[in-house]
Amino acid sequence: MIIETTGHIFILMEKITPKIQIRIKLLQTGLRLFGKNGYNGTGIKEIVDEVGVPKGSFYNYFKSKEDFTVEIIGFYSDTLDVHWNELLAKGPSEPLAALRNSFEMIISLHEQSEVKTGCLIGNLAAEISEASELCRQKMRGATINWKKRIAGYIARGQAMGTIRNDISTRALTEFIWNAWEGGLLNMKIQASTTPVKECVRLLFDFFLKP
Repeated sequence: MIIETTGHIFILMEKITPKIQIRIKLLQTGLRLFGKNGYNGTGIKEIVDEVGVPKGSFYNYFKSKEDFTVEIIGFYSDTLDVHWNELLAKGPSEPLAALRNSFEMIISLHEQSEVKTGCLIGNLAAEISEASELCRQKMRGATINWKKRIAGYIARGQAMGTIRNDISTRALTEFIWNAWEGGLLNMKIQASTTPVKECVRLLFDFFLKP
């Protein structure tokens, strides 16, 4: 879903070499199939067949499926960072309203998607975080980056008096992450955006207010 919202990636692809184009296509395809079928449900052959390259050539770009997954996590995280930054920049200036607007825009994208894939980080964490330390560390880094962005807005809102300050910025940020990821997981189970909508409503109408 996220890839469909980042047209700048496809614009850049016109300006780079064919080898790099193929590498990006492999990452894009892997990201989409991992989101749809999971890590264990997605084979390398399925990915290369869709991209239209021989299976053997996959290993010219990535050492292993684990290495490929680490790259996908970084690709997903970087794309998501760009998207969140764009949403926050276009939103209201007041931090609480800016955060709410961004979450609601993300939900609207999920609503437009036929398959509710949720969050790649949460999905992969359930499958491979104990099996791959490399992937776990990459996922941890991605979550840290996301939390830093949210924490900055929380701190600004607390200073302005629009967000409660009886709970630390760090604790509020962790709670938002946990609630949002839980909502995304439940969204997949129910095949409905109702859980994430309710999560955002409770967070912004009640929990985060002073």
